[in-house]
Amino acid sequence: MVERRRNRRLWWVAAIALAAAAVVGSTIVLNPDGGCDEPSAAPSAEIALMPAGLSFDRIGTVTGVQKVERQVMVQAITTMPPEEAAVLIQDAVTAAGYRPAGIESEGVEAQVFFTTASLAAGRARVRPSACEGRWAIDLVLPDRDAGP
Repeated sequence: MVERRRNRRLWWVAAIALAAAAVVGSTIVLNPDGGCDEPSAAPSAEIALMPAGLSFDRIGTVTGVQKVERQVMVQAITTMPPEEAAVLIQDAVTAAGYRPAGIESEGVEAQVFFTTASLAAGRARVRPSACEGRWAIDLVLPDRDAGP
């Protein structure tokens, strides 16, 4: 009786391990790039929320834009190294009327800081994404249209 239970448990453990291996194997075969599809661009209604003059055309794909209280938050994906992306983000945000306040780079990650005449600072962060060779960009800027 004890021997039969032990054999049954071993059979279940083997079956679960085999099923897990099949799932992992099929994921690798069906998604050789790790499941990283091309990033989807944010809808035009979201893009319209970006500050006037701000463009990510030279940087990467904007995947989302939100206005929360007095801030505009932009999410994007780029294939550029963080240092290069940080410089282009600084140029793009400066073209939109914000002032650069500095860049900090640590090789695999970079940050860019901004100010406006009367509003608090903004920040862009470029960090590794889940997909190899791509970096995620999180940009937070004060919403100049929100008023005082």
